[in-house]
Amino acid sequence: MNTKINFIAIFAIALASAAPATQAQSVIRWVDAAGKVHYSDQPPPPDAKKVEQRMMKSSSIDMDKLPYATRQAAERFPVTLYTQAEGCPACGEARKYLQTRGVPFTEVKITSEADADSAAKMLGKATPQEVMVPSLVVGGKPYDGYLESGWAAALTAAGYPAKSK
Repeated sequence: MNTKINFIAIFAIALASAAPATQAQSVIRWVDAAGKVHYSDQPPPPDAKKVEQRMMKSSSIDMDKLPYATRQAAERFPVTLYTQAEGCPACGEARKYLQTRGVPFTEVKITSEADADSAAKMLGKATPQEVMVPSLVVGGKPYDGYLESGWAAALTAAGYPAKSK
């Protein structure tokens, strides 16, 4: 009987670890009774108005195939890249830099006013007009604009290897 319990426990652990590594994150935007806009990953109160739920897709990089140091850095200091949908040469350079360095990241393309509002909140800006693209968030700390030396220092401090392997 003890062997049967051990087998079931091992099977349950293996099944849980087989879940996909990349999942979509949900951000909920809602307006309270006073007209104040809120952003959260938690459900809004019942009296909330204009509730919108946005799904932010994660990076499609297979985490299991990354070097150990990169996986550890990604777990402790996830990276999010904020870009424009089209016509942003610096956004392309920033994306290419992260890809060349082998950094797994989530890209959030700002294509609407609601996206800009959400980005402003996540980047610690008072208004959407203050959002600069591309912007990077490493483990919750935002970096405005693409400056390779600044991004390199932030990623190295977070434990990401200097070069992709």
